[in-house]
Amino acid sequence: MNVNRIKFLIAGAVLLSAFLFLFFTSFQSENLSYFLTVDEIADKGQSLSGQGIRVEGKLVPHSLSRNSEAMLLSFSLQGKNAVLPVNYTGVPPDLLENGFPVIAEGKINAQGVLVAKNLMVACPSKFTEMKKAGEEVPDAADHLKLIDIAAKKTESKN
Repeated sequence: MNVNRIKFLIAGAVLLSAFLFLFFTSFQSENLSYFLTVDEIADKGQSLSGQGIRVEGKLVPHSLSRNSEAMLLSFSLQGKNAVLPVNYTGVPPDLLENGFPVIAEGKINAQGVLVAKNLMVACPSKFTEMKKAGEEVPDAADHLKLIDIAAKKTESKN
């Protein structure tokens, strides 16, 4: 074998190794998360503990509590039949208190609380698009009815 062929084979082996390393480590990332509803999380329970998840729900009225010194937020997200407690440390999104749907991303701890590392608020323009499409936009009264239903179902489980 000549020297150029050996150099070519070594360079090819290095490139192949680098691609294989990147391929396998990309599937072990903490950035991978399942997008679930509050109700799906309630159904699966502790089986989701420690897994990265992303959940969308409405902020339960009067559930938001703040600890400004520790930059800690605690609140609950409402699904159709269940409520999920959430803890978040950091700067909250601007529209968090306005009743828009919230997307929280993080991990469920042993107590069943979502420890969120990222919070996003759904854009109000989403509701404008729903109105234009002729879809019914949920109002505050509908939201309160869902909260009452979920609270009753949670009480009956306990």
